[in-house]
Amino acid sequence: MKFSQFKSIIPKLINKTSNGSLSHNKIMDLRIRKQIFKDVNHRNKAKDSAVLCLIYPDKNLKSKMVFILRKNYHGHHSGQIAFPGGKSEPYDISAEDTALREAQEEVGINPEEIQILRKLSPVYIPISNYKVQAFLAYTDYLPSFVKQEEEVEDIIEAPLSDFLNLPLVAIQKKYFDKTYTLHAFQTGDFLIWGATAMILSEIVDLIKMEL
Repeated sequence: MKFSQFKSIIPKLINKTSNGSLSHNKIMDLRIRKQIFKDVNHRNKAKDSAVLCLIYPDKNLKSKMVFILRKNYHGHHSGQIAFPGGKSEPYDISAEDTALREAQEEVGINPEEIQILRKLSPVYIPISNYKVQAFLAYTDYLPSFVKQEEEVEDIIEAPLSDFLNLPLVAIQKKYFDKTYTLHAFQTGDFLIWGATAMILSEIVDLIKMEL
């Protein structure tokens, strides 16, 4: 998808009503989510976090999105692909501030060059007890990405057209010792699943409605 084509639909994207639940169900349907929630027993309320879903032009003026590949560690999201983002801190003014700060820390994005378009539907991650607020954003520039060595294994720049044109892939994932069939996006050799795919599904549906 040409970046100019994406820019032409921005006014409609800003004001478009979205049904995030329908988009999320394409990745992990409500029946499965309810079953997983039954096995959740967190004592504390969900932790707030925010991610930045950035669309930008590459050197050929095609639309791309940036993701991170997390390092392997002893945690629930080890080795997964995610949007740049993270946990809200007390000094963050808003969830939007969290998303921009974390994106700058993880991939070196300059917040002053980013235009936030809209909030997306929040996603709850039961296994780690996080509530994720995503923001769709764009920049007219090809960012000079710099990865955060401590947390980021790699920076992945994916063509937006992969998500718009390629079919979802069925995968098997285990939650609390039970295996479920979910769906994922594929870009190159990478599979994007879970909460990141649910957020991405809403973005794809919003854009497809305007094409």
